[in-house]
Amino acid sequence: MLGCRRLFQVALALGVGVAGPLMAQDGTTDLQQEETGSTVTPNIDDTEGPDNVAGYAAGGFRLFPEVSFTALYDSNIYGVNGSVPMDKAEPRGEIEDETSDIVRIASPGLAVQSDWERHELTLNAGADLARFQDNNDENYDDFWINTAGRYDIGSASNLFGGLGIGRSHEDRSSPEGSVGIKPVRYRTADAHGGYAQRIGRTVLRLGGTAQRLDYEDGLTSDGQLINHEDRDRDIYSFGTRLTYLLSGQLRPFVQGSVERRRYDRLTSPLQVTGVPAEELDRDSEGYRAALGLAFDQGRNLSGEVYGGVLHQGFDDPRFKSITKPDFGARLGWQATPYTRLTGSVDRSLEETTYWETQESGPPVFASSYLYSRAQVQAEHQLTPRTTLSALVSFGQVDYKGVDRKDDLIGTGVEIEYKLTKNLLVQLDYRHYQRDSDYRDPFNEQDGQSNGDLFDGNYQRDQLSLSLKTLLYPVGEGQLSDGTYSGLSGKRTASGFWDGFYVGAHTGGSGMATDTTGPRGEQGTDTSTMVGSGWSSGLFAGWGMLSDHHWYGGVEIETAHSSADWDHTKNKSTSRTFSLDMDDSRGLSLRGGRELANGVLVYGRLGVVRTEFDTFYQVNDAPENAADQSDDRRGLRLGLGFDVMAGRYWFWRTEYSYTDYDGYEVVYDTTPGSVDRFSTQEGLYRIGLGRRLAQAEGTPLDPTNGDIGGFYAGGQVGQTFLQTDMTATHYDAGTGPYRLHSTFGDKGVSKGFFAGYGWQWDALYLGLELGVENSDVDWSHEREPTGRDFSFEQKGGQVLSARLGYQMDNGTLMYARFGRARSDFNYRYRKGDNELNDINRDVNEVGTRLGMGVDVPLSPKTFLRLDYNRTDYGDIRFMTTHSNSDEVRLDNETDQVRLGLGYHF
Repeated sequence: MLGCRRLFQVALALGVGVAGPLMAQDGTTDLQQEETGSTVTPNIDDTEGPDNVAGYAAGGFRLFPEVSFTALYDSNIYGVNGSVPMDKAEPRGEIEDETSDIVRIASPGLAVQSDWERHELTLNAGADLARFQDNNDENYDDFWINTAGRYDIGSASNLFGGLGIGRSHEDRSSPEGSVGIKPVRYRTADAHGGYAQRIGRTVLRLGGTAQRLDYEDGLTSDGQLINHEDRDRDIYSFGTRLTYLLSGQLRPFVQGSVERRRYDRLTSPLQVTGVPAEELDRDSEGYRAALGLAFDQGRNLSGEVYGGVLHQGFDDPRFKSITKPDFGARLGWQATPYTRLTGSVDRSLEETTYWETQESGPPVFASSYLYSRAQVQAEHQLTPRTTLSALVSFGQVDYKGVDRKDDLIGTGVEIEYKLTKNLLVQLDYRHYQRDSDYRDPFNEQDGQSNGDLFDGNYQRDQLSLSLKTLLYPVGEGQLSDGTYSGLSGKRTASGFWDGFYVGAHTGGSGMATDTTGPRGEQGTDTSTMVGSGWSSGLFAGWGMLSDHHWYGGVEIETAHSSADWDHTKNKSTSRTFSLDMDDSRGLSLRGGRELANGVLVYGRLGVVRTEFDTFYQVNDAPENAADQSDDRRGLRLGLGFDVMAGRYWFWRTEYSYTDYDGYEVVYDTTPGSVDRFSTQEGLYRIGLGRRLAQAEGTPLDPTNGDIGGFYAGGQVGQTFLQTDMTATHYDAGTGPYRLHSTFGDKGVSKGFFAGYGWQWDALYLGLELGVENSDVDWSHEREPTGRDFSFEQKGGQVLSARLGYQMDNGTLMYARFGRARSDFNYRYRKGDNELNDINRDVNEVGTRLGMGVDVPLSPKTFLRLDYNRTDYGDIRFMTTHSNSDEVRLDNETDQVRLGLGYHF
């Protein structure tokens, strides 16, 4: 275990898989050198390795104590789908909402390594001591201690082995760990040993492993015992690997292993359900056999690949035996002196006590699950003190004996900064996602499943900040000088951004309006309406650049927007209302930094006044309708890039968010006939500007005109979700009535991207994959009676093409076309009969169009600002009331994100 970085690996298994039945200990004898070839010494983080540090000397050993303290924010600590009712027999009951929390983790550790000319002995001990801020039942104290050694019989043979004990817990996203008031805790004891012998050009390894798992019982919220002791088991395996030393670069091998899994008792998985227990015999025996090839191309490239078969047979005749292809691979590549990439593919057969109910007949039980996984990790040294790493993983869990498959997606990025040789700060962000085909239809009415949810799906984001202290003397090591920083030194000539400028801009405007008001004797109505449109205008300003390239300035702007939304229903007592955004003018302060390639990265803070045209009437009282114009003030925050395009001209790309003052709309003569509107605007614009003074000097191109090849990064931004709702309603047997309205809202968008690009001079073409999570939803609520409905967007994946043009200063301006897949949930409630309530999850695929800018910070790193519009098409459904409602939901999103990426 490696401390807090593996906090949630039970669910996602992001670690590198072992490529065979046993792994020998690394050493320095002729045997290890012959089989493994040359050793790769990475350029990154040389000060981290024990070979490059002094440590504490103690009688032939060196000690390396350390401790880290982490504050971690987890958006979904239980790993649940936030749309599923706690009790499906009560569709209007409490929803299993996603629970967030902050976790404080202390992780002490100690490594001990022998300092002998022959033989080797190591010891590792550590703990993760976690305390949750609001959910104290989730606290845990994990620990581990293990030792391993090698005894060199001679230059061509050795004995190796090791022992270990520990206590851990199952992550809540695990099916076995999801129940109970506290996480499932268990203890482990491990042992391994073996013998290795080189005979001529052949190396033979023999070895065995033994593992003991001992689980603690749990409790439900109402005090019932959850029996986990029937999961206690012993696992024994014996394996061999025969390697032929064909050359220093190629080493074919054959390997095989046999295994026995023995449980202490028969398992009884239904003890807490009220259903009579059904005992199962989960004992099993299996084997694995494979052919493979190990390769080593020196310090740049090494790894191995193998393929074969795995088999497992079960003692219980109700479980079918399993025979599947077996495969694996691992790869290490030192791409540059600053960059290291590692990858792995692995497959294993894991134990589980998962079971499912059936509509008719007894429950069905899983014998095990086949876990196939792949992972790629990249690590890059930005400066002598700063290291950037990124990780992406994909796994599939295929349950055997039940009809369920889960896809596990994990992505992450970490920045590590060395305050001193012994003190490190780490900022880490991870996104976890499970896409499961497990659905549990419920709320049946007239042969229709009004409740149909992806119960096993979840989204999870974690952001952590760690302070790590190395409590031992650290050697200087060898650190490179770092890479191009992207920031200029003190300037010697007047800057391009000094003085006056003018320009024009255009782009997309999205507005979200919160509406709240009474509905006569029917209580209140609360909704968020969203509209979009085109915005165009002019800007002019003045700015000054300091000797160290810091910028400050003031800017005025005007714009005309066509963004609008409307709500209509042709019932006499219903309401018709709409909002149009019109002309605006604003005054802003801008501050930022000029990069060495002449790009100005700036932030905006300003005040805007915009005219809003509002119409509001009760249909049977048109003489009292409100038809008014309101000039409202808004606070505007923005972020953008100004990119040089010649001696006088520049391109601009910018996103701003404006929060306007609310106002009241009086629409009738009766008391309380007042609705309140409160609007926010998201505005993405591109512009063309001209300086009044000619620029001096030529900006640098840190990329040297080459941005082809692989790249990856992370991004965060804002999403506006707009749903055009068209419905046919019946009220108390009257109708039909026609409803049209544009509901929606805004939310935070997070994600990762990776792709590959081709370049022909200044022209660029790339393909890109993305994983994203948009925390955006809207709802319409009528109190105390009426229709309540809502819509939510969850995570998704994107495949797109980018076509762009690289400017002389290295900036890439591009257009995007692609397809996006996203998970949605919609709910619809009308009347008192909860069997008519609709609660469904769906997958939708839409067309994505967009544009953006990649601004280089160094030859490899870049900032991104892009805008995307995605049309997901429509969702149609009909309710099961006697006078049914027919509903169509047309959905699209407008998304703006700021990203940081790296070219490999």
